[in-house]
Amino acid sequence: MERLAKNGHLFTYLHPELADIGVDPTTNRIEGGVNTHLRALLRNHRGMPPAHAKRAVEWWLYTHTENPAAPHTLIRPEHLKPAPKAVHREERVGPETLGTGYSAEEGLWARKGWAGRPC
Repeated sequence: MERLAKNGHLFTYLHPELADIGVDPTTNRIEGGVNTHLRALLRNHRGMPPAHAKRAVEWWLYTHTENPAAPHTLIRPEHLKPAPKAVHREERVGPETLGTGYSAEEGLWARKGWAGRPC
């Protein structure tokens, strides 16, 4: 950093003579140019899983590069026939649709004696 400062490449905003040639003292061009659109993208699509949000930002940046390839040229043969995904079925949690809701192992049915005390 010391070498960059001595060569005049670091802290250029401190030199008023550089303002005449168009060196901005702030990062407003970044904030108003790229970051604003990325924030809007993520805000408009909030709720995306982090992996999808990362991919969306990567895609936005790619499409705004100097010479992006046409999207159809990025398709590879393995994209046309993806491997089947394993089906994950969750166990249904909740009350039975029909029945009493009691079982012989629990509740009043398992008690013996007077007021639930053994005889």
